[in-house]
Amino acid sequence: EMENATVADNNVGQSAKISTIAVLDLECSNFPSENNNRVSITELCIYAFDSSILKDNGHLEVPELDDFVAPLTSKLPTTPRVLHKLNLLFRPSMLIWPDAERITGLSNFLLERESRLDENAAQMIINFLKHLPAPVCLVAHNGWGFDFPIVKQAFDKIGMQLPDSVLCVDSLRAFLEIDDKRKLTLSNTKVALEVELNDNTEQLLCKPIDWQTLNETTPKRPTLPREEAYLKRKQLADGDYDTSDETPSKRTSSTRELRSRRQLFSGLKCAQTKRYPPKGLYQLGNLFSSKFSQPASNAHQAEADVVMLTKLIQHYGVDFLAFAEEQNIPFAEIIPVG
Repeated sequence: EMENATVADNNVGQSAKISTIAVLDLECSNFPSENNNRVSITELCIYAFDSSILKDNGHLEVPELDDFVAPLTSKLPTTPRVLHKLNLLFRPSMLIWPDAERITGLSNFLLERESRLDENAAQMIINFLKHLPAPVCLVAHNGWGFDFPIVKQAFDKIGMQLPDSVLCVDSLRAFLEIDDKRKLTLSNTKVALEVELNDNTEQLLCKPIDWQTLNETTPKRPTLPREEAYLKRKQLADGDYDTSDETPSKRTSSTRELRSRRQLFSGLKCAQTKRYPPKGLYQLGNLFSSKFSQPASNAHQAEADVVMLTKLIQHYGVDFLAFAEEQNIPFAEIIPVG
C-alpha cells in the first residue's frame, strides 16, 4: 500500500449512514498524467438509487468451494425500479487525444455544438444531487484516483462546489476489500467443513448400521443445499437469523447484518492509501464479465459503464453498503487534479 495523494486526511475514518447511492462515470479528453494534469470532461453520467435495496441482498458469494459446495452462478441483478438518471455531454476546452477518441467514440467534431461544463451545467449537477434523499454517496470505479479529483478540479475552476453533505467511495477499492474478506471467510469455512466431514466419517465408520431401522424409518425432508446451509450456519453464528417471515423481523435482521458487516471494514482508512489489484482483474468490464458470465457492452461510454457498475454494486449487496458506510469520505476532502 502507499499514500493516496488525492484525499485529505483530516476527517477520514468518520462514518455515516448512506441514504442514496449515486453511481458516477466520466469520459475525458485525455488522462491527466499525460497532459500535465490538464483534462476536460466530455461526458458525465450518474445513476442514483435508494441504498436500502442493497440490504435486501445479504448474499455472501463463496467462490470455488471445490468438493464442499458447488460453484455459485451469479444472475444479473434486476434494475432498481426507482432509479434517477443524469447524462450530460460537454464541449471540451482542449483537444481530445486520439486514444481517448478511439476508446470513447467522442471527438471534438461530435461535441462542437455542445455546451461547456460551465456554471449552468454545474448547477444542474448540484440540483440533481440535492433532489436525492441525503446523505448521498457518489461511487465511481477508481473514483478516488480519477473521477472525483477531475470533477473537483472542474468545479473549482468555475468557483462552485457540490453540497457539503455529499460523500464519496471508490468501488474499485471496495470490491478489493470485500473480496479479501470473502476469501478469508471461504478459507475458514473450508477448514471447518473438513473437520466436520472427517468427524462424521469417523462416526459412520465406527457405528454399526441398523439396516432394518433404516428401512422402516419415514423419509425425512430434504436437507438444504450446501451453499444455503453454509449461509444459514453463518447467520446463526452471527445471531442474525430470524425464522419469522414478518417484515419488522426481516428489517431488524437486515439492520443487524449490516452492522455486523460494517465491523469487517472499520479502521481501514482506505481513502488514505492505494492498493494495486492484479493487472486487469478489477477493470470494470473484466469484473462484470467474470461475475455475470456476460460480455461487457459499450465499455467506455459513460452510461454503459454506470450500468455495469450499478449491477456490480447490487451484486456485492450489503457488503458494499457496509464498506461504503465505514469508508466513505466527504467529497469536499477530495484534492483536485493538479
